[in-house]
Amino acid sequence: MSHTPMTADDVLRIAAYKDRSPALEAMVIAYAYHRVASDLAVRLGKEANNWYCYATWTSKAIGESLDLGPDSPFIEDFGRRLRVPSRFRRLFRAALLTLLGPSYQLGLALANRAIFLETASLAVNLWNDTPDRFLKVSPDSDLTPQPPEFLADLLSPADSRYLKEAAELLVEGARATDPEERGELMFGAAVALSAYEQARAQAALELVLYRPVRWLTRVSWRSLRSLVTRKPFARFRLYSARHDDQPWLTRKLEAAWSSLYTRHLFAVATPLSDIKVGRPLTAPDGVDLAEVWAPIQNERVRKLAEEFITEDQEASTAGVRDWVSYRDRMRFIVSYFRVYHNVAALYDVPFAKDVAEGLAEEMTRGLVPEAISDRFSTRAEPGLRRRGRKRYYSYPTETDPDAHEMAHFDFEPFLEAIQLDPMAKP
Repeated sequence: MSHTPMTADDVLRIAAYKDRSPALEAMVIAYAYHRVASDLAVRLGKEANNWYCYATWTSKAIGESLDLGPDSPFIEDFGRRLRVPSRFRRLFRAALLTLLGPSYQLGLALANRAIFLETASLAVNLWNDTPDRFLKVSPDSDLTPQPPEFLADLLSPADSRYLKEAAELLVEGARATDPEERGELMFGAAVALSAYEQARAQAALELVLYRPVRWLTRVSWRSLRSLVTRKPFARFRLYSARHDDQPWLTRKLEAAWSSLYTRHLFAVATPLSDIKVGRPLTAPDGVDLAEVWAPIQNERVRKLAEEFITEDQEASTAGVRDWVSYRDRMRFIVSYFRVYHNVAALYDVPFAKDVAEGLAEEMTRGLVPEAISDRFSTRAEPGLRRRGRKRYYSYPTETDPDAHEMAHFDFEPFLEAIQLDPMAKP
């Protein structure tokens, strides 16, 4: 399907639109990432993958995990992996929705939207006439109003030098004439972008993985007490507190659950297959692991990769013990980039043609936030089904004040345009 290149206004419009379900929002972002990846390929070619190829499939997987409806593939797959008998599937779904709660969907969706805004806004502005810049969600900026507590708690700080590094490597890659040299520069840019976005997503990831344990050990009984006494309490503060600040029992259960989930249940989605992160990374068909693990020639890219992996192939591709660990997670992700660097299927459209057309139309909904656009720019939902009158369990969002606030949150006032150092254009 042909399309015009993505612009900064497109990124703003997608990120600022508030009336989509979390699952649909992630699917729109996945399609937008695909569009950005294709746009970059005009200058960088498709001999190697750019970071937005990987982000496409990750965001699609996020969208599938955010679909918690009655026919949710995520819940059905989760039940199969835990070997839940079919007669208990409805009860299992109700229990899982209670453990995950509304803040799982809303918190993960907000973090996904913010990361899309920051990374995609950088890519679409790389070759503008103005100096390169990106949009950042800045709850701690002097230019913004006092943010709700959950916003700062959902977005961890990240070193913006990685974004500058990624931008420079991509521009340098477009200038390179040797395909192998360009491929290394694109690999380096992918490492830098992931180093930034994985740090940014750290708090949201901890919320998702630790919330079930915290609901059981810290929130459930407080909810009952609050119901009796009619005294509210700060649920989200308990959910978003540091792991090290939790009581001993909660810390032990969190570590055990996160490790169990990582080793047996969690997988990274690719167009070829799902990669189980708890197992050693293997090469897909047609990829020679010894060949892709050849020494990196570009010194700048090599030093960037060495922050997370070594030339010890076996150690670098080992399974992850706990996906919450930033260092261990980045080691596996960088190894994944290295092994899948030339897998052309990552450029494929991640949806069927009719769904892709629906998502392309969905991307046009809403208006560009004027205040930010002035500072930044140079000048029926797919998959939704009616269920009739049949009732299904749905977690009551209104009983969770923090989630209710997230559901009605507008982060437009907290957007800030961050300018990078001017770079020579190719």
